[in-house]
Amino acid sequence: MEEVLVEWAKAVHRENPVVDAHLDLAAEVYRRRIYRERDVVERRYLRRFLEAGVNVCVSSVFVASGDLPEKGLHVAMAQIAALREDLEPVRDVIGVVTSRAELEGALRDGRIAVLLSLEGLDPVGGDLYLLRAFYDLGVRGAGLTWSRPNVFARGCCKAGEMKEIRGGLTELGREAVAKMEELGMYVDVSHLNNDGFADVLECAKRPFVASHSDAWTVHENYRNLRDEQIAALASCGGVIGVNACGTIAGAAPYPREEAIECLCRHVEHMVCVAGAEHVGLGFDLCNGLSAATPRLCFETEKDDLLLHHGEMVMLSARLLERGMTEDTLAGVIGGNFLRYFRKVLL
Repeated sequence: MEEVLVEWAKAVHRENPVVDAHLDLAAEVYRRRIYRERDVVERRYLRRFLEAGVNVCVSSVFVASGDLPEKGLHVAMAQIAALREDLEPVRDVIGVVTSRAELEGALRDGRIAVLLSLEGLDPVGGDLYLLRAFYDLGVRGAGLTWSRPNVFARGCCKAGEMKEIRGGLTELGREAVAKMEELGMYVDVSHLNNDGFADVLECAKRPFVASHSDAWTVHENYRNLRDEQIAALASCGGVIGVNACGTIAGAAPYPREEAIECLCRHVEHMVCVAGAEHVGLGFDLCNGLSAATPRLCFETEKDDLLLHHGEMVMLSARLLERGMTEDTLAGVIGGNFLRYFRKVLL
């Protein structure tokens, strides 16, 4: 790639907000700190965040199936505590924010703002009062479920599967949407199946997001959104974050050029369908979490099409090369999600 394109992309990143709307940061930090690793974010992420000019990162709180149901609440709370403790030594550079005022303060002071989101309401069990408890812990967004059924929704199949799962929100799931909106938490539909998406579209009163989903038209995977879903979400004022998981996007990490081109196709298609103001980035980079997860064999999943956040600039450079305007790119790399967060945070 020509150096002039890379420098152009770097300038766009310097001059505009940059947001990753989905990263399993809290889960990885928790797992690494169990094994006495400290300063995880500072050592493993901060330099790459700064390279890309990241201003906001949404950390999911993800509980693995093996910890459910008995340990779900414990693990979710422990992840939040572990992340906050890990960020304490670098609080002047990066930290959790819980309100619009705190977000604006971080942006003003040049600190990276971390928002917390539950990747599935499984830790709540069936007790919606616990949503308030998580809100008080700083959680500002949530999906009803990860790719597994719970008392709120069925969810879609896992990324590596290819099967239609039917069944939408339960009555409790609809109540959960209402409760989240009442508290000031945003709803994330990325792991819902088609029936669940339709139910959220029907019952939600406020804009919702798909924080880490790709386009079905570009690659048929049940984690991805059909064009009519993309258009419907945009019409409600929501934002879709393009996912950099190779299985979901439909590419392998290597060759690098093909991986970047694949992500460009998803971005461009979503901009075409949703409009430039409703597309962002939610990369769902999982290599770090996979490497931190104990397993019986030594093989780890390496499915990320971006090898680290520093490569966000390479994606931006390729989008500029393919004809995307600076204004559109500025929205995609962060402006659109930042506008959404400013609207939904209290």
